[in-house]
Parts: sequence; C-alpha cells; structure tokens
Amino acid sequence: MKTTIHHLLGLACIVVAGSVQAQSDLTQWPDGYEPREIGVLVSNRFVEVPHPNFNGNPNPPNEITYPETCAWWGALRLAHVTGDTLLLRQLEERFLPIFGPERRLQPLPDHVDHTVFGVIPLQLYAQTGNPVYRSMGLWYADAQWSLPQHPSPKDKELLGQGLSWQTRYWIDDMFMISAIQSQAYLITREPHYIDRAAQEMLLYLKRLQRPNGLFWHAEDVPFFWSRGNGWMAAGMTELLSVLPTDHPTRPEILQAYKKMMATLARYQKDDGLWGQLIDDPEAWSESSGSAMFLYAFIKGVRKGWLDSDLYGPVVRKGWIGLVDLIDQKGDLAQVCEGTNKTNDRQFYLNRKTLPGNMHGQAPLLWCVTAFLE
Repeated sequence: MKTTIHHLLGLACIVVAGSVQAQSDLTQWPDGYEPREIGVLVSNRFVEVPHPNFNGNPNPPNEITYPETCAWWGALRLAHVTGDTLLLRQLEERFLPIFGPERRLQPLPDHVDHTVFGVIPLQLYAQTGNPVYRSMGLWYADAQWSLPQHPSPKDKELLGQGLSWQTRYWIDDMFMISAIQSQAYLITREPHYIDRAAQEMLLYLKRLQRPNGLFWHAEDVPFFWSRGNGWMAAGMTELLSVLPTDHPTRPEILQAYKKMMATLARYQKDDGLWGQLIDDPEAWSESSGSAMFLYAFIKGVRKGWLDSDLYGPVVRKGWIGLVDLIDQKGDLAQVCEGTNKTNDRQFYLNRKTLPGNMHGQAPLLWCVTAFLE
C-alpha cells in the first residue's frame, strides 16, 4: 500500500529525532500509517468480503472458519473502541443470517477451531445487550468443558483432570481457548471461566515452551513456526488482559509472556517482520505471525507489562513494515496459507502465501484496537 518514500519517511522520523522517546512513540505516525486509518480500510474490507473458505478458494464454505471468526471479532472490538455504530450494525447484519438461511454455516463446538466462534455472539452481546447472543456464546464456552455426545476415554480423562476435552497440545489452541473462556468471564464474571483458561495455559506452557521462550508447533514438531507462535503470543495477551491481578497463575503466565517477547525482539528482521520460521535466517518474512507478535507487543507496552523504551521501537518498526504490505483494497500480503503440523523444515519454508487471507486480516484489526484503546 505504501511507497518506498513513505516507508523511508516513517523510518526517518525515528532516526532524525535521535531520542529513545521518539523511537518509542506509538501515537504519531507518518501519513498513511495512522492506525485508525488502517482500521477503517481493513474493517471495510472485511464487511465487503463474503464468507471465505479456510484458504480463500472460490467455492462456498461449508462453515464459518476460525480465521474469519477472529477477523470478525477484531472488527467488532474495533467498532466498540471507536464508537463506530455503522460498523457494528454491518457486523451484526453479517451474523443475523446464522439464525435463518445461513444456519448451516454455524460451526458446532466440537473442536477448538470451531468453539472459538462463540466470541462473536459474546462480543455482540457486550455491545447490544441482546440476551440471545449471550446464551449462544456461553453455550460454546461451556461445551469446551462438557463431555461431547460420544466421548472417548481420552475426553473423559482430560475432563477428569480439569482440562478441556478439546486439548491437543498444539500452540494454536491457546488463543482459541483463551479467547472464548476470557470472553465468557468478562460477560459473566464467573471465576470458573478464567480459571479454566489459566490452568490450560499453564499446561501448554509446560509442554511446549522452550528455554528460549518460543514454542514448538507441537510436542513432536520442533520448529518455531511464526503464526503458531503468534497464536500463543496473542493467547497469552488475551488471557493476561482479563486475568485478575491477584490470580495465583498470573506471575507464571506473565513471566512466560515476557520471556517470549524478549526473544522475539531479538529475532525481528530489518523489514520489521519475523521469519516464517522465527530462528531460521533463510526464512521469508511472514505477515500474519508478525501481526500477532505486534499485537502482543502493543498490549504489553500499553499495559506496562513491557518497558516502552525497549519495546516501543520494536512496535514502531514492525507496524511500519506491516502496513507496507497492505494494498489499496485493504488486503495484507505475505500471509502463510493454512498449515498443519509437520516435522519437516522445508514444508514450512515452501508454504504458499495468500494475500488478504483472514489469518492476516484478523491480527491487523487486533493491532489497531490495541493502539486505540
């Protein structure tokens, strides 16, 4: 979206100022980089795009997928923080057919990637007060900790340990679970929702976080995949944003978050982004994971979890690099396609990119909201 001159202007305002304060400033931006402007562009793009498939192919989707859910939720939160009632109405109108002609598109709460859909009705309830949305959203949150219709022995074992039966130890899960359970807690203030998410997070931290603070894609896949780590960074951020300050799990989760952020800062590339494999110097810059990292950094600086002098420059450099990849329509480039876990380095490096894919549009909207909150 931005020209090379614009990019240089953005960097120049850091260099010319020559002070830590200027490098850390997250309020003044060159023309074309202002978060609110980007938020309008990307949210309008979301509204005009029909329900997409997981990887954006032209066939009608069988159900609403989690990338769209996450972008939808991001747009709803942006509408709230900006007081944009028109955007809220458009986003609600996108949802209403679920109760009628598009009922078949509603995901069932039978998997972490499907259950996260509940954040949309919960956010709609928070902004409209419609009790139908509340009931629907809590149904999703409760289903994550209730035996499915045909439970397996493993399902029963996990629930017996106080964990979700949807536990599978992939790093993606800790955004999906944290998001829905945190939203349920915000709506009800019933402690069991936030306790669930916190206990689940502790287990995932123990199983998947490595000594450098980053996360393997899964226990049997020893690669620091960018978007997978992005889900974990965003998941910790969502949880910490809601977790009470006196909650017994908070110190350990906050420590894990800070450890991850410190390592990510060291791996930020010259273009402001992070590699498809974070620690691989041959990896191409991937935008969706980078946007998720930025979201975690922005919230951390804003909430005082991270030192603004140290991490403000990371945010500023990353945001400028990210916006440079947005085209005039509002589509983000260099978004990795949907990616299963595979114990093969080249598999990750060979993944295709999908401009405008919701995996990337979603965290763009989260970043804007974090800037404006």
